[in-house]
Amino acid sequence: MKFENQRNEMVESQLRPNLVLNENILQAFSTVKREKYFSTKFQSISYMDDNIFINNERFVLRPFILGKLISNLDIGLDKNVLDVGSTNGYSSSILSYLFKKVVSLEDNDTCADLITKVCKDENLQNIKVIKNSFLETENLKSTFDSILINGEVNSNPINLIKLLKLNGKLVTIFRDGRSSYACMYIKKENNTFDKLRIFDASSPVLINYKSKEPVFTF
Repeated sequence: MKFENQRNEMVESQLRPNLVLNENILQAFSTVKREKYFSTKFQSISYMDDNIFINNERFVLRPFILGKLISNLDIGLDKNVLDVGSTNGYSSSILSYLFKKVVSLEDNDTCADLITKVCKDENLQNIKVIKNSFLETENLKSTFDSILINGEVNSNPINLIKLLKLNGKLVTIFRDGRSSYACMYIKKENNTFDKLRIFDASSPVLINYKSKEPVFTF
């Protein structure tokens, strides 16, 4: 009952006031038991209104930021989505209620194992976990209706935009110098894209493109 109350409070006090109003998304957040995606020592803070680091490097986005990002995707039970950096599987689980197929992309062995385990434990049969670098995605042959990046990027994620279908959407948080904001990329013809600022937001960096400048060819 304690966690159920916290889950309802998260929806009513964190998501709705921040204009996450799609009832299907709110229902997904109401259904998924967030505490089950954290180890015992983190369960007591699993519904807090903040990012939660599960180790020195990886984190889970604060609930309303995740909800607002998802609100800007074209959700649908006939569509597929790439979930980049789910960390503990929570975002992938939310997306599994909103999309036909979820591909959870992880570059961390521990996180990939954690997501695989939680998918089995929660019987989430429409989630596929792929262990792969976030920077080098040329070997991923699928294309996606939507892509969610669970954290900040410090350069346009061109390698992931290439995996979108025409008019597909990618949402993330973009760090522009000293400021950050949530943005949406819309894939256009010939691998071009539109970039829209959608709301003010910040988070830790998930993909550091500037640590290794990849070369992209179109």
